[in-house]
Amino acid sequence: MDSTKLFYVINEEGIRQEASILAKFKLINGINYITYTYGEINENDMIKIYSTGITGEKGNYSYKEIETTTEWDEIKNILKVLAKDEDEKLSEENESDLNIIGEEISIRKPKKLLVSSKFADTIAKKYKENVKVTVEEKEEVKEDTSYIPISDLKLDEEEVKVEEPAPIDIPTFEELQARTKKVDEVIEKDKIEAEEEMKVEEPIKVELKKEDYAAKFKSEVEPVLLDVYSKQQAQIDALEEELSKTKYDLFEKQKEALSLKKDNEELTKKGTELEEELTQAKAKVDGIMEVLNGNK
Repeated sequence: MDSTKLFYVINEEGIRQEASILAKFKLINGINYITYTYGEINENDMIKIYSTGITGEKGNYSYKEIETTTEWDEIKNILKVLAKDEDEKLSEENESDLNIIGEEISIRKPKKLLVSSKFADTIAKKYKENVKVTVEEKEEVKEDTSYIPISDLKLDEEEVKVEEPAPIDIPTFEELQARTKKVDEVIEKDKIEAEEEMKVEEPIKVELKKEDYAAKFKSEVEPVLLDVYSKQQAQIDALEEELSKTKYDLFEKQKEALSLKKDNEELTKKGTELEEELTQAKAKVDGIMEVLNGNK
């Protein structure tokens, strides 16, 4: 990261991180915004950058969350303009007078983008502040404890001289381990969110295809329904035919039974008549025999 463009972000976890300012601009809503990076580069040489709104005055800046699609689209368009080439500049209405370098700002829920290193470098080259900060060369230290708060700087017209820093409490090894662990957790969490963000250089165009569900129903569903209906109708016809046959057989059996009953009644009547005739004939024979016996 460019050490001349550093400021400090207090993130959601309360961790203080160095960040490099890439761009500042003002939208049509009159609010100032910044774009910055922690220098996170993935395996495809893409760098993660962040954007947020900024309110307040120097020494007392506060973040403003980007809440609307209109804001976010306008920010991405401005970044595209800045990344076109080194001579491309913002319009006067988008120019911002923020002075972020050396500031410490609490920021929550910034918007993120994955862009090429060239994209980030191009917009970073165009960042300027009204006051130039000159930093004295110091010996390299392992821990990030040598930053100079803006309150320790003494301004003399346009030149900024660095006074001797006040004693700084160096965190213990355990505290540094805890901070590093929190940073790793936040970075890992952001990796998933970053994959869902669109790339500025090549916006994704989605073409929606209208589905003709009426035609799809006619071609795919109606044949299935007709086939089911045909099978059900065939089953109904078979059942009706079987029922008709059963009714006919039952009728024939009833008819046969009635015929047998009628024949039995006729036979019984004839037997009765023959029995009466036989009785009468017997009586006649008995009368004749009595007459014959009496004549003897």
